[in-house]
Amino acid sequence: MNSEIKLVLIHGAQDEEGLNTALLKWVSDVLAQRAEFAPWYMEPANLIAKPDNKAVMQRQESLRHLAEADAFLIITSELTNVYHSELKAFIDQVSIRWHAKPVAFVGYGGASGGRYAIDQLRQALAEQHAVPICNFVSFPNPWALIDEAGVIRQPDQARLPMARMLVQLNWWARALKAARQQMPYERVS
Repeated sequence: MNSEIKLVLIHGAQDEEGLNTALLKWVSDVLAQRAEFAPWYMEPANLIAKPDNKAVMQRQESLRHLAEADAFLIITSELTNVYHSELKAFIDQVSIRWHAKPVAFVGYGGASGGRYAIDQLRQALAEQHAVPICNFVSFPNPWALIDEAGVIRQPDQARLPMARMLVQLNWWARALKAARQQMPYERVS
């Protein structure tokens, strides 16, 4: 049996400040040091079907990875105390793929560090029968943390919360995977 947890890391589009790119790199570096996760990266915009064959094939591959996922990690920014509408559309579009799977969050933006967006995402995902975990990673006012090269200057402030969150995500992923194998969630939902 493969002991790696299939983790789909969902991240947003590029932003003007390069924050999403810097946080994606930081999260990727952290995940590369952890043997329990096999990450696959997804941008929700890739699920928008375009008429060409390449886009359709990319969409099908993305949907397959979502269906096979054991857990999800969402990197989200916060704009005016809410998450992006594109992310909500994505959540609704792939609804059955969330069932009985844990979701963790890395948030950034403003004084709250994405906390309001994360709280709203937890509610939206609970409606999709996902299991949002308690721990999260937050980057309040992250603009000061990015250097000229687009790298996070002080990632140590988030290392311990990230480690705690990943331990919790791993536990929930394994527990829910075992439960889904014992009885498919479709039978109880």
